[in-house]
Formats: sequence, structure tokens, C-alpha cells
Amino acid sequence: MRESTFSFWQDTDFNAIPDQPLTPAADAYQGQPGEEESWLFEATAADGTYLSVQVTVYDHEGRARLTLSWPGQEAVTREITVPFTAASSHLDLQAGGVRARQEGEYFFLQWLEGDINLDLKYQPLLAGWQPGGGRINYGEKGNKYFIWMIPVPRARVSGTLAVAGDRRSFQGNGYHDHRRYNFPLDEAMAGAYLGRFYAGDYIFLWAAFRGNRLYSGQEITALYLAREGQQPVSSGNLTLQVYEQENKNGLDFPVELSLQAGVVPPAALNLKDPVVLATRAPSRLQARSLYCRHRGELKIATQPELTLTGQGVTETLAPGRS
Repeated sequence: MRESTFSFWQDTDFNAIPDQPLTPAADAYQGQPGEEESWLFEATAADGTYLSVQVTVYDHEGRARLTLSWPGQEAVTREITVPFTAASSHLDLQAGGVRARQEGEYFFLQWLEGDINLDLKYQPLLAGWQPGGGRINYGEKGNKYFIWMIPVPRARVSGTLAVAGDRRSFQGNGYHDHRRYNFPLDEAMAGAYLGRFYAGDYIFLWAAFRGNRLYSGQEITALYLAREGQQPVSSGNLTLQVYEQENKNGLDFPVELSLQAGVVPPAALNLKDPVVLATRAPSRLQARSLYCRHRGELKIATQPELTLTGQGVTETLAPGRS
């Protein structure tokens, strides 16, 4: 169910129209001139293990970055920059020994580079989602755009991962999104907060994109609240408040934040106790990110009120030059 709101004119293809269904071709390589595309695959386990693989392509260059964080151990990061190949009918993207692909209802992620051997299977538990058409328009007549779509809001992830021969099995929650943009982000955006929160069989996804001074700091928001077996709720009625923040590597990240969702029934998410998981260096079009794990509490105003504890990942997206 879509509970729609209209923020301002740049929002015409995001919150001002009903959610559009996603097709396998939408998650494929689009190859538009001047456009940077990025695919993020994330996996989290109950013991605090965090894994992310992001593949970003621009022109003929592919850049893949892996982050692996095990509790009590130093995070592992690897990055390669190589030519890439990609299908245009469905997701099948390969950069060196890194491959992300969709086969039927399943998604597969592999990293076979250097001392990393990763082989994961994502079984989606929910249908793909995007707010409206997933596109925020900036510039005159929307000639600059940022597109955000989530082919896998939540998945059951299984497989193996190995670092320098230390092989472990993996079971956990998975998430996958696809982003496209055709301008250096500082030309229109001051930054964004994105996140995903897991509590039992509930998931809460959100995003808040902030315009820069040219756009008066206006914010475009979207949220998605879903429970397995029930109709998801999607809305632009989201208020995000950051009570405290810190800075790492030049990026501000929230220490404590609250999200109020204007849906039926109303919902609220409070997050705290951040652990910095990873930072990502600027891309060709200046996108850089910092990821944190937070503990949190999701409250849904049912009768009686439903309160669920869980864990989530927040992302600070900001413009930044190489």
C-alpha cells in the first residue's frame, strides 16, 4: 500500500506517484552516457558479522569494494578497479573475480579475488520496492537525477566466506539496492541518510535526501515497513531527527536518531549505540559513504503497542572529491 505525499517539484517521480513495480531489467546495467551506477549487496548476521560488496561502474571502468567486519576483529577491506562486463536484460555484472547475478528468484554474489573467497546466495523474502518511480529530479527540467531502487528489501542469505584460508559458513539477513546518478553530487545534494533495520520478521527501510543551498536544503524522504506475509507500507511521510552526531574521515554520522513514520498504524524507530563498519572513498561522481551498525527499537502503534528490538545499518551518503 502506498501512502503518498508530495514534497516539492523535484519529487515528481519519487513520492508524487504510486510505487512502480520493478522488473529484472531495471536492476541490469543501463549504460546511459555520463551516468554512474552502483549495486550494493549487504549481509548481516545475528552475531554482529557485517559484509558488504559494492560494485560501481562509470564509462568502461568498474570498481568493486568489499568490507567484512567480524565482532572483536579488525575489519577487512579489499578494493579492485578493472574493466567490467554486464548484461542489459537482468543483473549479471562481473568485474574481475567479482560477480553479482540474478537467476530466477535468487541472487548470487561471488568475490574470488586475492585472499578472499566469497560465495553467497540471496533468497528474497519480499518483492522489490522503489518509492514511486525511484527517481529524484534536479536541475532545469530534471536533467540531473538520482535513482534509488531496492530489488531485494530483505533476503535470507546463506553460503561461505573465507579470508586467507579461514573459511566460515554464513547465515543472515540480506539487502540489495541499485543506484544511478548523472551529476557530481555536490551540484545538487548536501547528502543523504539511508538505512535498514531488522527486528524479528519486520524490516524498516528509509532514505532522506537533502538538497544543497541551491535547493534550500529541502529534504525528500521515503520509508518502507514490511512484515513477512503481510502487505508492505510505503510512504513519503517520514520525519528524521538526529540528536547527536560524530565525525570520522570527514563524514558526519548519527550517534542517536529518531524516525517517525506517518503511516497507519503510526510507527517510530529509535537508533543508538553506533559502531562504524566502513567508509567508502569518493567515486567518479563524488559519492562517498560511511556505514554504521546501530541497536534500536521499533514501535508500532497497534492496540496494544508493539515494541520490537533489533539491529540496523545506517549509511551517511555525502558528496566528496577524490
